[in-house]
Amino acid sequence: MKKSTIILASLMMLFSLRANAQNERILLFECFTNASCGPCASQNPALDALIDANADRIAAIKYHMNWPGANDPMYLHNPTDNNARRGVYNINSVPHTVVDGTRYNGLPNGLNQNTVNQWLTETSPIEMRLSYEVDEAANIITVHVMGRASESVPGNIKLFVGIIEKEIHYNSAPGSNGEKDFYSVMKKLLPTSSGITLNQVQAGSYFAYSFTWELANVYHNEQLDAIAWVQNQDTKVVYQACKSSPTMETFYANEACVSDITNVKKMNCSGVAEPKVTLTNFGSNTMTSAKLEVLVNGEAMKTIEWTGNIPTFGSETVDLGEINFAIEEENLLEVVVRSVNNVTDEAPSNDVATFDIKQASQTVDKVLKVNIRTDSNPQETTWKVTKLSTGEVIQEGGPYAEPNTMYTDTLVIVGDGCYDFTIYDAGGDGLTGTGIYGLRAGSTTIFSGAHFEYSESTEFSYEVTADVEENLVHSSSIYPNPTNGLINIFCQDKQNVVIYNMAGQRVYEGQCDGTLQIDMKRFGAGIYAVKVGEETQRIVVK
Repeated sequence: MKKSTIILASLMMLFSLRANAQNERILLFECFTNASCGPCASQNPALDALIDANADRIAAIKYHMNWPGANDPMYLHNPTDNNARRGVYNINSVPHTVVDGTRYNGLPNGLNQNTVNQWLTETSPIEMRLSYEVDEAANIITVHVMGRASESVPGNIKLFVGIIEKEIHYNSAPGSNGEKDFYSVMKKLLPTSSGITLNQVQAGSYFAYSFTWELANVYHNEQLDAIAWVQNQDTKVVYQACKSSPTMETFYANEACVSDITNVKKMNCSGVAEPKVTLTNFGSNTMTSAKLEVLVNGEAMKTIEWTGNIPTFGSETVDLGEINFAIEEENLLEVVVRSVNNVTDEAPSNDVATFDIKQASQTVDKVLKVNIRTDSNPQETTWKVTKLSTGEVIQEGGPYAEPNTMYTDTLVIVGDGCYDFTIYDAGGDGLTGTGIYGLRAGSTTIFSGAHFEYSESTEFSYEVTADVEENLVHSSSIYPNPTNGLINIFCQDKQNVVIYNMAGQRVYEGQCDGTLQIDMKRFGAGIYAVKVGEETQRIVVK
């Protein structure tokens, strides 16, 4: 099932709240069922009636299991997320209903209106709001959820979002228990079944997110809906749930968020970057201007005066242009919102986006190998290596012929410098399945990857330095260098000739008496130390 998730905002701010602020509680009903479960068929009608009678105060989601019937289509539509929530509560029988994580855990026929009424008298420490829109043409649903805490919530707190299909009707029962009508069926958990970590939730903490999912296995788009909940990952306590509202109001008027810094290499030796950032409007006012500051290691690089027109919940990718910085071993790139609509952002908690950049490690005199394990579309994969100081393309590879096959190419580097490695996928989905790429120096992996869209780049540094001192003036000469195979050695008198590979192994020994020709093809591509008498020169074999 193809999916895309865009995380557009997050986390904490402190603002002035009344100490006794309270929020109406919405209960979360997580129901486990199966289309071939007899007791499910007998208990679901009363459960559905209870949920329907409290539709404004209960957020319900039903997970279909693969037992007792293995072919429940609603399970097969998304086994991963169904099994994930089953694992949270160690569910081993159906029907089974969990309310607010720990409030109730058992058969649904143990629930009644009196119990629900009692639970609803309790308040929640968090206020949440949610809305969504379905783009039929793009076949996607986008959910917007935000919340703020009126008091501290302890523990490892996570936000979960569930896409549900409110009602599914089959003309013929899909299982053996005779049920044809199913309600609040889970379609997808966003961004994944693991949720989003909210870190420490203090009084005044605020969060805002947007998630997008490409629709899959949906019977009727008009039946789609969304819910959300905040849960302690360790204790399983659900502090608040949330239902969607078509008229959701934002918490603030001027609220900008920056997230998803892209077009930056994780490894860098050039000290140059051209970042882009996602700018999102979570305020009720249309965003027409924003001041963004770019910093590296705490030092201001530049300020961007952005202007445009972003409606509420809209986003735009902002190109921040080129920045030049002194590269350190560890580098922190930050993009900070300094103002929005010419005023201070009302929710500064999501005003900072960060990206970690590591200094590219330097490789000295090692044979470099580019390894590509193709996916099912090998013809889509290509790569190239560029010397950044000159823009010269040093070497290229691909496209490839065989799917799911490991290809290895020797990368020939003839000069010191900072280099860029870029891999491309014409299909826009990177290397899928078991596909992977990497650059190795001897037995060391310099970098590797697989998951990208159309391209991914990283930098590496290379130095051609001999293990023994090279003479600046040689009494002998060797050409051509680099070579495709044959080398010619000219010496002034009779000299011993020894050739070493980069592992330090002696691969050739002989004598030059004026001239000597050696076919280097038999040793393979790479860099070799050719010692003529007491002088050593480096030869590159392509």
